[in-house]
Amino acid sequence: MPQHSPIASATNGQSGLSSLAISIEGLDVQLLARRGVYWPEQKTLFIADTHFGKEASFRSQGIAVPRGSTDGTLATIARMISECHPSRLVLLGDMIHARSSITQGIRESLDAFFFAHPQLRFSLVLGNHDRGLPALIKGWPIEILDSGAQIGSVSVSHLPQEPSLSTKLLVCGHLHPAYRFTSKMDSVGKLPCFWLSNRQFVLPAIGEFTGTQVIHPCKSDQTWVIADDEILRV
Repeated sequence: MPQHSPIASATNGQSGLSSLAISIEGLDVQLLARRGVYWPEQKTLFIADTHFGKEASFRSQGIAVPRGSTDGTLATIARMISECHPSRLVLLGDMIHARSSITQGIRESLDAFFFAHPQLRFSLVLGNHDRGLPALIKGWPIEILDSGAQIGSVSVSHLPQEPSLSTKLLVCGHLHPAYRFTSKMDSVGKLPCFWLSNRQFVLPAIGEFTGTQVIHPCKSDQTWVIADDEILRV
């Protein structure tokens, strides 16, 4: 990512909470330990990289992995909806892991989720895993957004990209960012994180059955890690 100084500051809340209110480029948002971002001004909840059905894709290839990660991810999203009361949910790409992910069981779980939240407006920015998805999600109440589409003064994308001059902030996913902690002698582990760099705000992957990619922030970047139910600024 380009290395320019971001503008972000904590406005309410402190480290060590299940949510943290901060200001980025003058926008007041809440970081959620369940790996989402809530923007009260627009009553919008952002999440990234659900990868629904990834376990089904693996099992279809004969790889023995546990069932239930899609239902677990949906339960996490439902809890955030219950806590924040958004009017809109924006998925920042890679909603479905692969075409083989949409089994009957996965479809039934998603059907039940949408049925349980009739008040919500669902928007999706297509990710690299979502090829062919529009033809597969007919019947679900999801609108497709173009990459770079604006919601108020924020633009949305799956891939990190240079924000346009007409937007204050780009909110995106794709990277599954994590921050690695090290001592003088050894690595002491990594944690999923939110990463702000040059007006690009990258969210952690919310999908339960997803990996992470260690990032290397520059000094002008800002990073917040998720440790259990706590959000800590690095």
